[in-house]
Amino acid sequence: MLFLREEEVSKIISFKEAIEAIERIHLDQALGRAKNLPRRRIYGGGYVLHTMSASAESLDIAGLKTYLSTPMRTVFVILLYSISKSELIAVIEADILGRIRTGAASAIASKYLARRNSSVIGVVGSGRQAFTQALALSEVFTPNNVIIYSKEKANAERICSELIRKGLKCSIQDTLKTIFEKSDIISTATNSRDPFVSKDLIKRGVHLNLIGSNNPQRSEAYPEIFEEIDLVVTDDKEQAKMESGDLIRAVENKYLTWDNVYELWQVVSKYISRSSDDQVTLFKSHGIALWDIAVAYVVYKKAIKLGIGLEIDFKGFWQHRYF
Repeated sequence: MLFLREEEVSKIISFKEAIEAIERIHLDQALGRAKNLPRRRIYGGGYVLHTMSASAESLDIAGLKTYLSTPMRTVFVILLYSISKSELIAVIEADILGRIRTGAASAIASKYLARRNSSVIGVVGSGRQAFTQALALSEVFTPNNVIIYSKEKANAERICSELIRKGLKCSIQDTLKTIFEKSDIISTATNSRDPFVSKDLIKRGVHLNLIGSNNPQRSEAYPEIFEEIDLVVTDDKEQAKMESGDLIRAVENKYLTWDNVYELWQVVSKYISRSSDDQVTLFKSHGIALWDIAVAYVVYKKAIKLGIGLEIDFKGFWQHRYF
């Protein structure tokens, strides 16, 4: 079994590779060769234990991501199994991997749903996920500008500086309205408990990635914005029914029905697509295990090839009947 630390993961995986891995596994999902199980949570006194799992027969892997959230921090790990060998093949620290795969998924959704001539990327938020949204989207599009709005202006300035250091043009906007007026693609990556994306902000032709919440009690968008949305896509509909405050509230208020919510694999396999430049499209991301194992598999294969990581003798079973 191979153990990989965050430092090693960060050196191995690129956004381009993550995007390709997630696209491939969604095509496998369309063919019934990859399966996803929605996240489950245990809530305790001051902690939450999260577990999410998936399998991909085409890659001969099954696995899970689990993470513990406490007031101190959140700690992530992925376990990756070989199906044919019936072995645990990797344990991977998964904070950086999770940020990269979330950004990659938004880039894929935007690749298929945004207008092809999109050139201005807007990001709302200034945390770790906001940063990787901008980087991942810039792999799929060549932006004239990345524009950022955040209530935490000092954080926005730090992100902008880092994006500029990586070769992107970046500027900070003073209002949320300006982001929506200027952007072709917008990713919201906030920890807001209350909605802030209102119907009057939506302009025709824009594509939105809502990634900030996977809690049914939180949402970034007001329910009525869905009157303006022509195509709604999520990562996993069953998971959305449990976690998506944005979609749950829209359905409860009759601005949307679950029958009109599609999944990302349907977009990647071209079952559904944007039909005109005037349409408004939306991708609601929660983060699914299928993305985790797809990217983890790339990390694992590259680590083996490069001789990176710590090899540990691990069986997970006792071969004798008695002990």
